[in-house]
Amino acid sequence: MESLLETIIPLLATTGPFIVFIITATETAFFIGLLVPAEATVLVAAFMADLGYFSVESVLVATIAGGFAGDQIGYLLGRFAGRKAAAGGGRIGRMWQRYEPRAMAMFRRRTIVAVSAARFVSFVRTLMPWFAGMSEMPYLRFLVYDLLGVIGWGGASVAAGYMAGRSWQVLAGALGTASALIVAALIITALVVNVRRRRQAAAQAGTSALEGGDPLDKTAGPAAAGDADHASAIVREEETGEASRAGTDTEPG
Repeated sequence: MESLLETIIPLLATTGPFIVFIITATETAFFIGLLVPAEATVLVAAFMADLGYFSVESVLVATIAGGFAGDQIGYLLGRFAGRKAAAGGGRIGRMWQRYEPRAMAMFRRRTIVAVSAARFVSFVRTLMPWFAGMSEMPYLRFLVYDLLGVIGWGGASVAAGYMAGRSWQVLAGALGTASALIVAALIITALVVNVRRRRQAAAQAGTSALEGGDPLDKTAGPAAAGDADHASAIVREEETGEASRAGTDTEPG
């Protein structure tokens, strides 16, 4: 991902925020978000905006428009081609088979969590539009909640990069331009490394979910535990009843 980001940065300098739009749209539209450094691109673009390469407003618009467009494409692909892709097996198929009941319930009952809040988690952000479409969530509901999530995520990401640029200007006045440039480079590197680690952790969590037990079962909550206890009690009662009937049948007349 670092080599791709190294290619993106010169394109930002020459082409401008249009690159931000392309990257943020591609991240969620085609199920390849783990390969596209969208969040890091937004941070770098906002940092460059504060340095005067382009306006921060243009970065914000490109971020929100790209994220929103990518989510809509992902939703439509998931709705009209997702189940066919899942039936063919592969990664999408395995994940959908494992999470289909829970995804269906989540998108129907807790839309703001499943759509809006999901925007802030890289791995989940990539899966969310496809799974929303595959669950046949009403499109108007998806559109509204997705717009809320994209605006929040885009605003927070641009603000983080822009504040890094503001910090650079303060340091330039206190330490001199050369020292401030070094500190600014460290700041932006730390931001990119942090994003990379979060994406790797999310990818590992997704892989573990596919290969091992379902980690979501640990968060089912007291209700799920109560259901399990209730089911166990029913089974024990049935077994006791069967044993009693068997004893009655074998008693001498």
